[in-house]
Amino acid sequence: MTLKSFIALWTHRYYKYTHIGKAHLLGYQAYLHFKGVKGKLKKGQKLIAIIRTEHFGDIVAAEPISRYVRSLHPDAHIVWFVKPSFSELVAHNASIDEIFREFCVTQRKTLLDTGIFDEVIQLQFTNNNHCPKCQVFVDNPVAARRNINIYNYFNYGNLLEVFAQTGDLIPEKATFPADDKPKLYLQESHRQKVDSLNLKEPFIVLHCQSNYAPKDWPAEKWEQLVQWLADNYLYQIVEIGLKSNLNVSTRVYRNLCGQLSILETAEVIRRASYFIGLDSGPSHLGNASGTFGVILMGSLNDFPEYNPYSGGYGSQENAVFVRQKGLPCAQLSFDFVRDKVAGVIPLP
Repeated sequence: MTLKSFIALWTHRYYKYTHIGKAHLLGYQAYLHFKGVKGKLKKGQKLIAIIRTEHFGDIVAAEPISRYVRSLHPDAHIVWFVKPSFSELVAHNASIDEIFREFCVTQRKTLLDTGIFDEVIQLQFTNNNHCPKCQVFVDNPVAARRNINIYNYFNYGNLLEVFAQTGDLIPEKATFPADDKPKLYLQESHRQKVDSLNLKEPFIVLHCQSNYAPKDWPAEKWEQLVQWLADNYLYQIVEIGLKSNLNVSTRVYRNLCGQLSILETAEVIRRASYFIGLDSGPSHLGNASGTFGVILMGSLNDFPEYNPYSGGYGSQENAVFVRQKGLPCAQLSFDFVRDKVAGVIPLP
């Protein structure tokens, strides 16, 4: 072993084990906190944990579970576990008493192993209960017993139904038994931020890149679509997301990528006349905001056809799925997508 590789090895180990040590310490600190919380509860009140830490579209899709659990346990102290970057999605949810901003799954495991919670509702399965720094996977025994995993989960229903099953809230492959339309908890600060953008209405919101390449549609086809929209409609075209990969020069196009928080983005979508995007986080914001969606979807891994949504998008009362069975999204032709959009948005 060379000196350089020796240093790299021990540097990696130092950061890994420092991270693990911090995770355990934070887990025990959280235990003391929740022990104090539990000590203040009245007799018969439960301390309940709901775990859905990521991704933000999944958290939005799972939101009806917070209201359903509250209906089952009206007096409980309900805690939602979430990664800090997504905490705004549950911060103002009246069905949640407390947010636990999770450091990593090792911290969570340390906390839950103390048995401080009377009930733990896991809306995740083994494959997405992972900390890459600790190199630790945490199992969900309910999901394991029901054989729900990342390779087959859409065989069990939409995301809300899948999460309700992994949380042992509903029987296998059952429909969700309560209001299944996800809600957003927008605040005045989000409205003020979008007001400051001075967006020209009416406008169409586009989301052109997901966090998973097989769900994407090529940039050059998006550019064609933007130009076609600009040539044929009177809408402003607003792109949202983390970053744009488009090369667009039309004056009616505006790029807001990377400039907004999740809920500020949701407020932009809420004000739009239409949302055109991919199967990704922002499409769940569109579903929750009530804006009509045109969703480009293809076959995904082992799912030639699937439906991730509940509510108005799930029933397709407030959305159109643009797809051809067996084709990935990238292989949808521009003409096919254009014609689907034209069938939704009337030409002037």
